[in-house]
Amino acid sequence: MTGTSQTIRGAVIGYGGAFNMGRAHGNNMKRVGFEFVAACDLDPKRMEQASEEFPGIRTYTSVSELLEQPDIDLVTVITPHNTHAPLAEQVLRSGKHCILEKPMCIRAKEADALVRLSREKGLMLSVFHNRRWDGWYLTVKELIDQGVIGDIFHVEMFMGGYNEPRDWWREDKQISGGAFYDWGAHYVDYLLGIVPGKIRSVRGYVHNRVWHQKTNEDQIDSTILFESGAVAQIQISSIARTGKAKFRILGTKGAAEVWNSGELNLYTDVDGKNEKTTLQTQPEQHHRYYDNIAGHLLRREELIVKPEEARRVIAVIETTERSAQEGRELLPPFEE
Repeated sequence: MTGTSQTIRGAVIGYGGAFNMGRAHGNNMKRVGFEFVAACDLDPKRMEQASEEFPGIRTYTSVSELLEQPDIDLVTVITPHNTHAPLAEQVLRSGKHCILEKPMCIRAKEADALVRLSREKGLMLSVFHNRRWDGWYLTVKELIDQGVIGDIFHVEMFMGGYNEPRDWWREDKQISGGAFYDWGAHYVDYLLGIVPGKIRSVRGYVHNRVWHQKTNEDQIDSTILFESGAVAQIQISSIARTGKAKFRILGTKGAAEVWNSGELNLYTDVDGKNEKTTLQTQPEQHHRYYDNIAGHLLRREELIVKPEEARRVIAVIETTERSAQEGRELLPPFEE
């Protein structure tokens, strides 16, 4: 790190196009006390936008030129999925800490190479899994920690509807990695935080039945078996004409389901009867991701979103696809 223990100077690669994420990351850096000093995007118009939104910021249209700057300590990469691995490697080799937008990358071997490189360089590598601070997830984790749900033996997660995917790189499998790499990355990360222990096997299923002009899958189903015996099913679909609960978690003492934001249905035993209680979930606390990054870099606090955890997410996603192709259960890498 080139800055002092009290100064972190940050930059982003990839500024516009997707939900103003460049601006959002820049504002997050400033909020936690970092200096947001530079941005890079191949599109000069986006760099004009960055200059308007952050007066005085340095802008670049060359990644190499940005990474040559000695006064940048941290770079957040906000680009299409298939560019994450090579860009993160460039960032780390330039001696700078790196945050990757999710998903970490597309292939597990790429994720492993980045984990190893960050260790070799003694640099921080993290993935923007800010959804760990969703209100429903914080509430479920608290219920689990309190023993209200008991031992979890079954989880179902669903994202989707019946809509033609829009024309954008996120729907191009060569660039995006596939339908499982967008929200699926969050869902797998949720799951691995809810169910402890190693995975025994993954079985994937793919449907390409409707949107034949798209290269992403129409629907992905992943069935994940844990060594504890717990079973999880994740479904990401653009051809589901009817929906179901986003999250359904069954435990030995209770169950939880989430249909809508802000509410959670809890089922527990009350005087021998299964009773339903609707709880208001905790507020979203997405800001805590960058709070932790600041705590880690400035005060040596434990990093919450570790690169090894993000690598495991990619391993599950990739194994789901390979399983569907081979028609059999597979063991993901890094679970031995």
